[in-house]
Amino acid sequence: MSAGAVKASMFSVLGFLGVANYFRGLSRTELNASQKLRQVRMESSSQFCNGKVIGRMPKTPYRGSKTYLNVCSFFRRSKLKPNMPLPHAELDIHLLKKRSHAFRITWLGHSSLFLEMNHARILIDPVFNYAAPLIGKPWFSRNLDLPADKKSLPLPDLIVISHDHYDHLEKSTIKYYADKPVRFFVPLGVGLHLENWGIHPDKIHEFDWWESVNVNGINITATPANHNSGRTGFDNDKTLWCSWAFCSGSGSVFFSGDSAYDTHFKEIRQRLGHFDLACIEVAANVKNGQGYPVENCGHMQAYHTLQAFQDLGADKLLPVHWSTFELFTHKWDEPIHDLIAEAEYAGTHLLTPMVGETVYPKLNPETSFWWLEAEDRVNIQSSFSVAQVEFGFQE
Repeated sequence: MSAGAVKASMFSVLGFLGVANYFRGLSRTELNASQKLRQVRMESSSQFCNGKVIGRMPKTPYRGSKTYLNVCSFFRRSKLKPNMPLPHAELDIHLLKKRSHAFRITWLGHSSLFLEMNHARILIDPVFNYAAPLIGKPWFSRNLDLPADKKSLPLPDLIVISHDHYDHLEKSTIKYYADKPVRFFVPLGVGLHLENWGIHPDKIHEFDWWESVNVNGINITATPANHNSGRTGFDNDKTLWCSWAFCSGSGSVFFSGDSAYDTHFKEIRQRLGHFDLACIEVAANVKNGQGYPVENCGHMQAYHTLQAFQDLGADKLLPVHWSTFELFTHKWDEPIHDLIAEAEYAGTHLLTPMVGETVYPKLNPETSFWWLEAEDRVNIQSSFSVAQVEFGFQE
């Protein structure tokens, strides 16, 4: 494709994205009209009943007390974290500044991804700071430095959000992009958060499950998930959650968002077909009765992650939602060890880039075991600390 054709193509995309409207100010009349339209759509959606999303999460029996477990894990969270920052790759900004027709993806940590295909840039669930309100900062800080800040990352054309939890929807990041020519794709109801943070309604496209649009030859579909929503404790399940599918001639990728395992993965395969890559969340398996069944709060143990991948029929699996933060009761590296064991048994092709690394999934990149190096560093540091105690070394 010629440079002129690329420019014309991207201009048409940005026109669709309503870039011209971002220069307009927000009036109360426009916001009220937007909220009324949102309310009508939510009331007519089969996912909502009496103002809330219909919950479908499993209820796996658990012998202990969830409250007690949460309190204990909260105060022992430092024992779940690595005792030094994890390694990461610096973003190849020179590479990313050049738009890519080929399908490539960069893991930015946790569930944040920078997806590129058909010369479009799509930023998924961007969280650059903390996975909790400011009050939770000491307990939910990052285990690794950012591979790049928002200012150095090339401007995305789209920001796509899976749901409104703090570790997927970050207010400071949304506000940073408020005055920039970026469009936001979000599940039903989530647009209200964005409007309250200064995003013009014209820049927000809310999706119900199975709704789709085509952007620059990429068919983007909001697909089902089995999770929950809310940011305050008083707004539980008031907004929809979803997974996402991105399909084009240059590649296809599924993003799970947060979800417990359910039949929807098979349905997504039946409706949308084959995926080159599935980016699916992973948590640790419950072992010998130890640990909490995360499906009860809308997540997947490692064996669920593998089952979801198999249901989707994708070529490669890129696990997300691990190592950057500790949000559960297991150590930072336990999910990947459990998933490696499951994947080896099933012969699954895992794609495990270091945070900040850009990969081309269709070119058969090798699986990286970067966390083993991190564990070795941690073990060496731990041994040195023991030696200091035993031999009375002084700093």
